[in-house]
Amino acid sequence: MPNPGAFIKSYTAEAAVPGRRIVKFGSAAGAIVAAAAATDAAIGITDQLDAAQGMLTDVIMSGSAELKMSGTGAAGAPVTANASGLGVAASAGAGNVAIGYALSAWADGDIIDVAIARHSVT
Repeated sequence: MPNPGAFIKSYTAEAAVPGRRIVKFGSAAGAIVAAAAATDAAIGITDQLDAAQGMLTDVIMSGSAELKMSGTGAAGAPVTANASGLGVAASAGAGNVAIGYALSAWADGDIIDVAIARHSVT
């Protein structure tokens, strides 16, 4: 069960953003889009609701949040975004950014809690 932290902020979806995805700032002020790479400057994880273009959506930026995962991984693994904003195990690489740490192991398509702690993966 997620335990959202004290910092949850609403942003406008610059394009459709599914719920439980890693997001980054869009090109317009106050807008977000799904993160699409491990090198994206991710800012948080959207709540469970899908947001159509132009709709407001909450982004959880501290604490923990539910995230839809791709692939497989272990509890404690650093988590980053794939091309669809889904969580994947982060690997070391120049410029790679993890949004946080998996609080449980996962299989493809699982929704797990992630402790939000943005950091470089080296």
